Amino acid sequence: MRKTTLIFVLLFLSSCGSLGWLGKSDAQKKLEEGTSKPTKIPSELDAPIFNDPMAIPDIQDFRGLSGSEIELGLPDPLATNFGVEQILIRRLGDNRWVFVDLPVATVWPRVLIFFEEKNFPLTSVEVSGGRIETDWVVGSSGDAENIFESLGNLNRDEIQDSLYEYSFNVLVEAGVRSGSTELYVEERNRLRNDENLSPPWDGVSDDPALESKMLSALAYYIGERIAEGPSISLAAATRQASKVETISGESGTVLKYRLDFDRTWATIGRALEDAEVEVVDLDRSAGVYYVNYSSLANSKSGFLKRIFNSGEEKKEGRPFLVTVTSQSGQIIVNAAPSGESSPGPEDLVLRERLIKIIKEYST
Repeated sequence: MRKTTLIFVLLFLSSCGSLGWLGKSDAQKKLEEGTSKPTKIPSELDAPIFNDPMAIPDIQDFRGLSGSEIELGLPDPLATNFGVEQILIRRLGDNRWVFVDLPVATVWPRVLIFFEEKNFPLTSVEVSGGRIETDWVVGSSGDAENIFESLGNLNRDEIQDSLYEYSFNVLVEAGVRSGSTELYVEERNRLRNDENLSPPWDGVSDDPALESKMLSALAYYIGERIAEGPSISLAAATRQASKVETISGESGTVLKYRLDFDRTWATIGRALEDAEVEVVDLDRSAGVYYVNYSSLANSKSGFLKRIFNSGEEKKEGRPFLVTVTSQSGQIIVNAAPSGESSPGPEDLVLRERLIKIIKEYST
């Protein structure tokens, strides 16, 4: 009986070792750490032409991390919305637009259906330029709410009594954040059938309140129909280029924004706020945000982690300068460690993560 028990225990322990419960087995170590000699074809045989489909490229060590030992924690959590609502109406100065967290190919057909359901005739639809222009529509006068409700809904007698008609120009283009869309609306009006009073589109609406009403209606319509299933325009799918580009160079990774300075400055400030990166100070005239950042700045702790790490203090962030500058007509956003001592490898890694966070949260 004792021999049988001993044999059973030995077999159990050996199986545990093979499964890795008591440490890695020799077979596991060989698979993970071992090397094998390259296969050689005998000289008397023809050697085929070898193309390596997964060649390892030459790495340019811009950050000078070669030979350094860096302790890396868990990767940043993968988020789907980055703390940003799916549909928002943004405003900066006199400019308004709708932010939709959906690609242009999905938003474009919904905008067309919106005008079809509202009985707005269209005179121009340019998929390549992302532009939709409506024909002149007779409407009432008064405040923006009454005018918008009357467009396309007047009977014959009401049309005869109306003095004004209205037209809209809608621009549908890729947003700052990858996979998002921005909608812009311009409105103009004139006396009925007076072709001499047909001002060109100049980017400024005749009635800003009516422009705002149209933006709100578009945002509400798209939001209501998000759950109805995808409707994709293959022609509009070619217009997916984001307004922010990542550029890698000897000084590290920077962001290039296809926006003006005011919009970029506001975008960076909102991105830092949404990512919960602490902004200590800012200097708009110099284009600088003074921030404290750590890899845990925008991470959300789980329930168990909060229980077992309740006594740990939150890791203090490191000081960084986030700069917004205009270079050769382009807006460049950069980040650099600040402080008296020279940056170490960990600072350089955090800098790259901060740049990544700013790009992900830009809207």
